[in-house]
Amino acid sequence: MRNFKILELFLSIILTLIVMGGCRKYAEFGDVVFFTGTESSALTKFTIEEPSNMGITVKATEKVPNDVIINLKIDAGLLKALNQSTGKSYAMPPEGSYSLSADNITIKAGSYISDAVSFEITSFDNFKDGVNYCVPVTITSVEGGLSVLESSRTIYIVVNRVVITKAVNLKKSVYFTVPTFQTSADVSAMSGVTMECRVYVNNFQSYTPYISSIMGIEENFLLRFGDVSCDKNQMQIAGGKVSGTRYPVTGDTRFATGRWYHVAVVYDGSTMALYVDGKLDKYTSTEKGIVNFNDTYSGGFHIGFSETGRLLDGYVSEARVWSKALTQNELQDNLCYVDPASENLVAYWRFNDVDEEGNILDLSGHGHLAEPSSKSLTWVEAVKCANN
Repeated sequence: MRNFKILELFLSIILTLIVMGGCRKYAEFGDVVFFTGTESSALTKFTIEEPSNMGITVKATEKVPNDVIINLKIDAGLLKALNQSTGKSYAMPPEGSYSLSADNITIKAGSYISDAVSFEITSFDNFKDGVNYCVPVTITSVEGGLSVLESSRTIYIVVNRVVITKAVNLKKSVYFTVPTFQTSADVSAMSGVTMECRVYVNNFQSYTPYISSIMGIEENFLLRFGDVSCDKNQMQIAGGKVSGTRYPVTGDTRFATGRWYHVAVVYDGSTMALYVDGKLDKYTSTEKGIVNFNDTYSGGFHIGFSETGRLLDGYVSEARVWSKALTQNELQDNLCYVDPASENLVAYWRFNDVDEEGNILDLSGHGHLAEPSSKSLTWVEAVKCANN
C-alpha cells in the first residue's frame, strides 16, 4: 500500500509539471501572430511561368476573442540584411511589376487565421535574365492585443521565374569539341574551377565501361556518368587533376532517365566537390594547385564525348566553365541562366542557338565555340527550368 501511495504521489508530481509546462508554453507563445508558412523559414518561393498572384495570410497561435487587424507593407530595405545573412544576392523586381492588394488583413473573432491578401507579379517586361528577385512583405503593427513572432514578422517572396529555352539533342553520335581550349590562356592555370551543365539522359550506357560523358577532358578533368568501378547512373569527376595529382570523386546520387538535372564539379583549392541541382553530393580533400584545360589528350575538351566515344544519349543545356569556385548559393541561384558578363566566366554554351557554320555560340564573349561532330543538329523545344 505504501508503495502504491508513493507511485500515486510521483504520478501527481509528473502531471503537475506537464500542466505547468503547458501553461508556460501558452503564456510564452499563445499570444503572437506570424505569416503562414514561415514557421521554419521566412523564405517562400513563388514559381511562375507568366504574371500571376499568390495569397498571403497571417495566423495566430490561438483563436482570437476579438478582431485582430494586421498592418502590412512591402519593405525593400530589408533585402540588404537578408542578403548579408544568407549569402544571396536578391534584388527587388522592377518598379511597377508587382503589387500588394491591401495594406492590412484581419483575423476575425473566433478564428486563428486571417483573410488573404494577394501578392501579384503584374509584368515580366522589365525583368532581367540572371537576376534573382525577392519581395519582403512585413508586419508593421497589430491592432487587437497580440504581438508578433519576430522571426516570422517578414515573409520574403522569392520570385522564381520559369525560364523556357531549347536544348540540343545528342542522339546518333552527336557531340561537341572546343578546340580553342587547347591553346587559350584562360584555361591554362586555373586555381579554382567550376564546370556545370543541365543534362537529361535518355539511356545510360549498357556496355563496358558503362561511361556516358558529360563534359571535360579524358584523363584530366572529365564529368561523366558511370564506370566499371561504379553504377552506370552514378556521376564522377574522373581524373580531377590538380598540378599533376588526381582527385577523382564518385557521387552518391543515382540518376534517373527522363528528367533534367543540373550537375556541377567545383574545385576550390582545398576540395573537389560534386553537386546535383545545387546541393552537395560528394567531395574529397585536395591540395592547392592549378587545373590546366590546354590538355590535348584524345582531342581535348569535349561535351558529350571522351576517349574514342563514350557518348551521352540525351540532351544538354546551360554548359559553363568558370575559372573560379562557385559557392553553393551561386550554383543554386543560377541553375537556369547566368549573366554572360559574369566575372571569371570562361565559356558559356546555352545550346539554344548556332552561328552561320553551325557552331554553338560562346555567350561569354571569349570565342570558345563548341563545334559539333555533325552539322545536322536537332533540338528539343520548350525546355523549362526553375531554380530550386
